[in-house]
Amino acid sequence: MALRNVECLNEEETGAVLSRLNVLGRWVQAQQAKVLSRMQNIYESESMFVSGRPDSEMAFSLAAEEAATILGVPTGTGTALMSRAGDLCTANTATLGSLEAGEISYGHAETVLEQCVGIAPADVPVFEAKLLGLAAGQTKAQFRVKARRLRESQYPQTIVERQRTAFDRRSVWVRHEPDGMSWFSAMLPAETAQGIYHRLSVAARGEQAAGDTRSVDQLRADIVADLLGGHEHECTSGGCDSSKGTGAGKGAGEGGGGYGARKGSGSGTGTGEKDGAGSGSCRIGHGSRARTEILVVITAETLLGADDQPAELVGYGPISPERARRMAREAAKWTPAERDPETEEILRVGKRRKVPDGLKQLLRVRDGTCRFPGCRTNAVISEIDHTKPFAQGGPTDHDNLEHLCRRHHMFKTKGFWKACQPSPGIIEWTSPGGRKYRTSPDLTLPRGGADPQGERGVPGVKDPAVLAGAEPSVVDSSGAVNEDDYGSDPPPF
Repeated sequence: MALRNVECLNEEETGAVLSRLNVLGRWVQAQQAKVLSRMQNIYESESMFVSGRPDSEMAFSLAAEEAATILGVPTGTGTALMSRAGDLCTANTATLGSLEAGEISYGHAETVLEQCVGIAPADVPVFEAKLLGLAAGQTKAQFRVKARRLRESQYPQTIVERQRTAFDRRSVWVRHEPDGMSWFSAMLPAETAQGIYHRLSVAARGEQAAGDTRSVDQLRADIVADLLGGHEHECTSGGCDSSKGTGAGKGAGEGGGGYGARKGSGSGTGTGEKDGAGSGSCRIGHGSRARTEILVVITAETLLGADDQPAELVGYGPISPERARRMAREAAKWTPAERDPETEEILRVGKRRKVPDGLKQLLRVRDGTCRFPGCRTNAVISEIDHTKPFAQGGPTDHDNLEHLCRRHHMFKTKGFWKACQPSPGIIEWTSPGGRKYRTSPDLTLPRGGADPQGERGVPGVKDPAVLAGAEPSVVDSSGAVNEDDYGSDPPPF
């Protein structure tokens, strides 16, 4: 299909065409739901399991992965789409019909499915009809409020179980944004979240009353960063001395609601390790920081100020050279890493099954995340896998290793998905349906100038780079990696 002569439409015609396109888009989403449901049924009826026994959960997972890779969406999105498709094509066919007719949007359909969870199957058609009757003329947000109120009035007894189920889904996640920033979010009980936000707001207002020029939003963010990560904010007001503070304290500072109050500027109780008098106008606490490992890749030239190429924060992406240099100055340990700018290959290590610690860090830098198509699970909580199994002669080298989350590691190990590494860092996957997908490394190091004589101190290596681990890294000055305290259960961040 093609929309022709758009430039010839008048105001009335553009409105009419936009309305018809909206209906068409909703129809397409309804057809997609039908096809997704059919794909799930195919996998359930024609699954090829080693045990020879049907496994509906595994069939659903494999079908969702196949759909996610076809649609080019993350695994979680594909799983949600397939789950909703199954509901629309079975228990909520009236909602599917309204979506197909263009009467409601996909967002409205999501709300209907959400509110029908936990309702007795015999009651669903009547309750669904009432919900659909509320949707006309409402935006998704407006309809969501009305639907929740109807649910609570019709089935108040279900709220206890639903809140218990929702509580089990509490979590913390990070969503990356441009310009060196990220969202740090937490799913918490409503009363807990409201209480935290209120306390942050009171503390921020107290800081403003004491003369801090930052906005309330900036202060809330800086207080959270200080409590969880130590002194991270930019003290633009001057006079900040991170060696002198009361730690992560809270109390009534000047003007009320102060946070981390200094001696002489209000009363408060500090929980940090330092109790010296603060100085300057920065009153945010400077407590001790939790043990963390942050990997930053920065070329030697950028580190020394010879150029201003962006550095790479592993797991995020490019950051400014100024921020990278600051992190490098604060780094407790360093790991030198060399690579050839022509091939961008990391030097090989021995043919042993256990992955050497130095290679683990370099793989983490290269991969960044799980290497399955569409998966963004951080490499920190993923597992290192031999692309060609070690038992079949696969070497423990960078060109035969990749990070996989536990779910996708299992898919590969059980043979549902097959993988090979035709060139270093390039993983080629074959799905159960026979489709092929390729994933590339998360990080490609910037190329430097030629240095054929190895004049930068590393014979045969043209462009050394530096891997800085901040606060603190697990690498000592000899290049050996110290054992961390987490064993086989690293923290989920």
